[in-house]
Amino acid sequence: MLSRNLALSVAAAAVLAGCGAHSDSSPTSQTPVKTITRKAVNPADDTSHMVAAVAASKPSTLPVQLKFDLHDRPDIGQPLEVDLAIVPMSASVDRVVGNLEGEDGLELLDGGQIAPTDHPTEGVPIRHSVKVLPKREGMFTLHAVLTVDAGGQASTGSYSVPVIAAAKAPAAPDKPQGSPKATGAIGPAASAQVTNPGPPAPAAAAAQ
Repeated sequence: MLSRNLALSVAAAAVLAGCGAHSDSSPTSQTPVKTITRKAVNPADDTSHMVAAVAASKPSTLPVQLKFDLHDRPDIGQPLEVDLAIVPMSASVDRVVGNLEGEDGLELLDGGQIAPTDHPTEGVPIRHSVKVLPKREGMFTLHAVLTVDAGGQASTGSYSVPVIAAAKAPAAPDKPQGSPKATGAIGPAASAQVTNPGPPAPAAAAAQ
């Protein structure tokens, strides 16, 4: 009887040990896998189609990038709208402000002052639009002067936006109408001969 009870005790201990080992290897004891979420790109922040303006000092000391895009072809005497994008390249940028001016031959019509922007987001462009008027044919420069406060220090830099103006292309002339075919056509002279045949030809001297 004693041996039987001892055997049952050993068997029960083995079952309990097995349950404990199973609970330790359960999935709840494993380290959870982290999920990486990618930030969606806002189409309004896309400046890939724009051209980088030329900085006066290379490399530029300002922690921003200036890009531009022309709405239309620059024609003499035709107002031209230019889109600008100031892209902060650092999270330390605290404030951005600026102004624009055109050189002789390129009149600035609107948008000469870039309003100040405080604490802009890194990588998110600051949009600005300016309207200019080319006065004559040639290559002109739209000058942009930006002042950037970053890290408690203010820095100023200038950029150049080229504008090449040309005379407006003349409209294509209308294609001439094709001449009427000779077959079945009657000109004015021929028509006059048909309507006015003239005096009849003298009769043959049959009586002779």
